[in-house]
Amino acid sequence: MSNFKENIIKTVLILIGGGLLYYAFKPSSVAGAKQIASDANTNSNTAAFDSKDSKENTPEPTEENANVVADAYAAAIINGEPPVKLTELNQECMKEFGMRAYIKDNTLTVCDVSGKVMLTRQP
Repeated sequence: MSNFKENIIKTVLILIGGGLLYYAFKPSSVAGAKQIASDANTNSNTAAFDSKDSKENTPEPTEENANVVADAYAAAIINGEPPVKLTELNQECMKEFGMRAYIKDNTLTVCDVSGKVMLTRQP
């Protein structure tokens, strides 16, 4: 009977040790939530700053850059990206190229900051 008790004690200790190791090496969800909150804070501050200076720092739109923006947007659509990601892509394209893309009536349109159409094509 003592052998049975020893086996029970060993099993319990192994399970407790395994649980402790799991919790020791598991990434903390609280730390992840704090990181996400700080990233959101930084992004909102950056967006506010960028919107003030967007007219001054906008690059001059070119046909070559319009093709790059159209290709990126079309690839995102083909990959099934959600609308939030498409909005982020447009924000990046506005910063980098001074243009954004959208689809209307099954036509991909690229326009500059002022809304002037730079390129239209089928997606």
